[in-house]
Amino acid sequence: MIPNPATSQATVNYITDEATSAYLMVVSTATGISNNYILDVNATAINLNLSTYTSGLYSVALVCDGEIVDSKNLAKQ
Repeated sequence: MIPNPATSQATVNYITDEATSAYLMVVSTATGISNNYILDVNATAINLNLSTYTSGLYSVALVCDGEIVDSKNLAKQ
């Protein structure tokens, strides 16, 4: 994720490995509240608007065909 830590937006690069469906799950490590972002399986990046997110740590998981295939941590300033 670029940048990390982020302030108002972040670019997430991803590879779906021929999945038929994919989404990003962004989960606050403090509250457990999550937001999902449907992905274009033919693309390789998405820009996330983080302006409404509170400062803190988030776990960002890539879910392809219903299974978590990768995850990273994101710090929101």
